[in-house]
Amino acid sequence: MNYLSKNQRYTLLKLNNDITSLQDVREKILVRTYTDPLNIKNIPDGTPEDERTFLYKWNNISDIEEIIFEDCSKTFSYIKVTASCEFSTRRVWDPAIENTLLPKEERLNTSKIDVVFVHFNEDLYAVVFSVEFYELRRVKRLAGETFLEPLSSKHQTDSELFHWLFYKYIKEEFNLSDDINLDNINGFTGTVISEENLFEGKSLQTAELIITKAFITNGYPITSIKIDLQMSNAAINFYLNEISDGKELRIVVQKNSNISTMLNSEDVEYIIPIYVFFYLIPEIVRLYKIDERVFLSGAKTNFLSEIGIEVIKTIIAKNNISIDDIV
Repeated sequence: MNYLSKNQRYTLLKLNNDITSLQDVREKILVRTYTDPLNIKNIPDGTPEDERTFLYKWNNISDIEEIIFEDCSKTFSYIKVTASCEFSTRRVWDPAIENTLLPKEERLNTSKIDVVFVHFNEDLYAVVFSVEFYELRRVKRLAGETFLEPLSSKHQTDSELFHWLFYKYIKEEFNLSDDINLDNINGFTGTVISEENLFEGKSLQTAELIITKAFITNGYPITSIKIDLQMSNAAINFYLNEISDGKELRIVVQKNSNISTMLNSEDVEYIIPIYVFFYLIPEIVRLYKIDERVFLSGAKTNFLSEIGIEVIKTIIAKNNISIDDIV
């Protein structure tokens, strides 16, 4: 087994039909650069172009590589690259000389963001090693935003899917499929009334906690869920987020998640997101869709009633409340 050495954040983006192969990625995307202007007022006249702009470019472009996962018997081809993106520090003016910019090297930051371009089922994707807004924006501008499109249905994660996972775990239906076992739910985030009221729970017994069940039975939206999944060839603990605007799917894979592979251990941080994004998540979404009609038409309501009664009984018992007090 190869283990992830640290928590790692990933965002999935989908390329449109203008990009049909990894060779297209090489010829249409990895040849691109992007120039971002210095965004301040009153730039002195005569400032050279390279002093008033910041360059985004691709580095460390790998050969096309392949991986096969026994779980799904599919071959994934991919290219590893690094997006090198210059951006400004907060301090840009020379304090010693009025109305004079500091030399560019003294007001320059450079972020280096790993990206994997993946070919899967005739579609092309980019896995960005970040969930941070500005880093994602820089990568999208460098790749070319006109080459991006919304993710397809197999990556559409939402609150109902997360409620279904809680339902499966609390009802002790741990085997989602012959290969995927829901070993634990140990965290989630959700909103109460409005997006400004964010609720977060973290515990090894998250699904058993009364506060969690109270949140679920009230039908509040769940925006992310942290799950432990056990497979024959992997054990993955990760936060799965609700899809953002249909275009970005974010996960945070936890340290010590592991996968059996013949590749070198240093490649595990590239292999695990491919496994999660292109096997685990589509399979979980597929399994939910099979159950969706039955779950939403009756099973969910009965489930919420059951845990709602459990919550009420627990509160009554812990606070010495009688039925007469609430009737």
